[in-house]
Amino acid sequence: MTRRAVFRVSHPASTFVYGSGVEETYRFDEDSYQRLEAAGISWQSVLDVLHARPRWRQHIGAVLRIAASDRGGRWLGVALIEEADDQYLVVGARELDAAEAEAVRRLLEEGGS
Repeated sequence: MTRRAVFRVSHPASTFVYGSGVEETYRFDEDSYQRLEAAGISWQSVLDVLHARPRWRQHIGAVLRIAASDRGGRWLGVALIEEADDQYLVVGARELDAAEAEAVRRLLEEGGS
């Protein structure tokens, strides 16, 4: 089965749509941008993580957490809330510390998604 993901980034100046291998939609709102800016993380780095393969992924109820490295090699954790089936709102992100990044690397070596 072919699956694709659509990444929708809405910003006052522009909207971007990105595709990949899973049928999910990721949305950013103004609160998303403000939280990312406060954390010193660009929305482009968040898209890197959401699009990364391999990546660590944990879904608990309506909360989705994804961790991977961005194109600069910085390990990030991204938090999302499922708004509807396979539709997620980015609610925050942060840089992983060395121990967290190592734990994610180990999980990925053991067969992450």
